[in-house]
Amino acid sequence: MAASILLVDDNENFLSFLERVFSKRGYHVKTASNGEEALKLIDEGSFAVAILDIRMGPVDGISLLMEIKRREPFLKSIIITGYPTPETRFRAFQNGASAYLTKPVDLEELVDTTRSLMAN
Repeated sequence: MAASILLVDDNENFLSFLERVFSKRGYHVKTASNGEEALKLIDEGSFAVAILDIRMGPVDGISLLMEIKRREPFLKSIIITGYPTPETRFRAFQNGASAYLTKPVDLEELVDTTRSLMAN
């Protein structure tokens, strides 16, 4: 069975693009455009990795990460942001992120990071 990835971003075009990238590589992908949708999917299924954008409404990616970790403490997570700051990087890792990448995302780096997290 293919490993499952949860993609969460409020940019529908970016979300669809990433879904195609990972699906073509054989992963089972679920998408959510906000935190509420993401938490519903978390409660319904099992994921190897969650990839979360920081800037979303109404719940930001760090707050979503905190709630995901409360529900699924061992779920690996990648935070992506187009607005990187030392503070957001610190908060991401402080709250359980496994990796922190910046937009524009290097696709091979994202795929390699995801693959690496699944292997560990």
